[in-house]
Amino acid sequence: MNQSSTLEAQYKAIKLAIGGTGLFITALSLIVGGIGIMNIMFVSVKERTREIGVRKALGATQTMILGQFLMEAVMICLIAGLMGMGLAYGLSFIIDKFFPSAMPIGLAIGSIILSVIIGVVSGLVPSYQAARLDPIDALRYE
Repeated sequence: MNQSSTLEAQYKAIKLAIGGTGLFITALSLIVGGIGIMNIMFVSVKERTREIGVRKALGATQTMILGQFLMEAVMICLIAGLMGMGLAYGLSFIIDKFFPSAMPIGLAIGSIILSVIIGVVSGLVPSYQAARLDPIDALRYE
């Protein structure tokens, strides 16, 4: 085995380690972000308990309440995903000056879709909790 093949093997090992670390950090960031969205939605449900009670007393169904809170979670994640994509796109111009690279459009679209999926998953439990509130208890809540 010559020095060239040894260096190539080391390069591949380092590249694999960096890729794995990046994937781990990305997954961890997505989990933390999802938990953050879930917490925001729980607080939103708690703060708007009386509003939910009024809406249910006026005829809103569980599906309507569920849909409203799920849509809010999705919109938060969609806007955050688009802002992140804009930031990444802007920074890529700076990075391209030193390290030429390209961001595939499929990766960008996949990132936005993943952001929306995280919004739906993170909003399910708080939305379900809001939809199941009893209107009488919700109107009494202070």
